[in-house]
Amino acid sequence: MRVDTGIRGLDQMLNGGLLPGKVILVSGPAGTGKTTFAMHFVFAGTKKGEHGLFITLEQNKKKMTEDMLSVGMDVKGNRKLTIVGGSMADIMRFQKKVKAKPQDFLDEIEEIVKKNNVKRVVIDSSNLFLMLFKDDEERRNALLSLTEMLSCLGCTAVLTSEVKENTKDLSWYGFEEFVVDGVITLTNDVSYDKYYKNAIAVRKMRGTAHDKSVVEYKITDKGVIVFPESAIKRRM
Repeated sequence: MRVDTGIRGLDQMLNGGLLPGKVILVSGPAGTGKTTFAMHFVFAGTKKGEHGLFITLEQNKKKMTEDMLSVGMDVKGNRKLTIVGGSMADIMRFQKKVKAKPQDFLDEIEEIVKKNNVKRVVIDSSNLFLMLFKDDEERRNALLSLTEMLSCLGCTAVLTSEVKENTKDLSWYGFEEFVVDGVITLTNDVSYDKYYKNAIAVRKMRGTAHDKSVVEYKITDKGVIVFPESAIKRRM
């Protein structure tokens, strides 16, 4: 069985989609469309009758809803989709006010998943989620706890991660890629013909073979399209 991503061309690279119960990191620098990719994944599930959970730490729900409409996804009023969160500053202020602990965040995710029988989960972004913890040891343990919890609950999950510009980093803190089951990278690449292109690569995917090519993708008013046939020679 496979869990389709809803992104034309990407499922072809993944031999039909993601394996159920896996946690996938979608990483890239600012402006590469990580949030749009992640919403595609959870939105595709709702169209099949599955409940989805999208946790945003990047922006408020109203702004994100407007942004998604511009790329062909009308998420407003979707009864199969639960969107929670807000800006990281708001969350940290609330956390301080009610003296909440980071573990409370994990407990809340578990509660929502169980209550709504959620099958697909997105956390946008993982680097902001991990900011809730005080050091790398706590962050790594938190990510391990999160991935194990989601897997045990039968969820397939996508975590987005910002990476620094002009680096070959796969994640923000440098350990996330070793904890998750798969890594998909997005970048503003430069091909040999000197034109800037958006490029995607499946860098890691436990338990399944996958296309290892670096290929072009575009974000259109009808969503994200990946072009598996357009292999870019330059390595990411």
